[in-house]
Amino acid sequence: MAKQADRPADVRRALLDAALRLIETLPEDKMSLRACARLAGVSHAAPAHYFPTRAALISAVLAHAFNQLTEAMIRARDAAGDDPFDRLKAIGLAYVGFGLAHPALYTMLFSSTYLQVPDGEMAEAGNHCGNVLGESVAATPRPGGMTITAGIAMAWTAVHGFVGLVCNGMILLDEPPIAAAERVLEQQRSAFGG
Repeated sequence: MAKQADRPADVRRALLDAALRLIETLPEDKMSLRACARLAGVSHAAPAHYFPTRAALISAVLAHAFNQLTEAMIRARDAAGDDPFDRLKAIGLAYVGFGLAHPALYTMLFSSTYLQVPDGEMAEAGNHCGNVLGESVAATPRPGGMTITAGIAMAWTAVHGFVGLVCNGMILLDEPPIAAAERVLEQQRSAFGG
């Protein structure tokens, strides 16, 4: 057990950070409250004060991850200039970058196991993330009568499928993944009126 002087100032945050690290290094079923406590440097009883169950900790981690993904997408969009498609493409590249940097966490974010669990904080964070994509698609011209919903499906499918295929080793790339993703997404320019 860690000495009291070694106890982190923000125990909740330390537990979340520990869970994030464990998710990327352990099989999913091995990530436990006890393992998080050990890595965070707190007593094995400490997590119960913040997360009554493993599911509550995972929901908090996934909400935090959705918020990180959303922030990355917004930063990329805002740095992309004024062209609506360039902004949409930047969001897609941020999404790909996040997924490739955190493959296990990314898989959990979009797992039906966790998405079916009713959780206000996680649902709100996920909805906010989706809204960033939806607003960017809505800002693009979509010729041929493409609806916003169809545009969202097209944009999301491209990035989500790309991350899944790369992370699972289903495609071999002859260039860095982000460069390949940029080429793939650029092919959508004409569909979005560019």
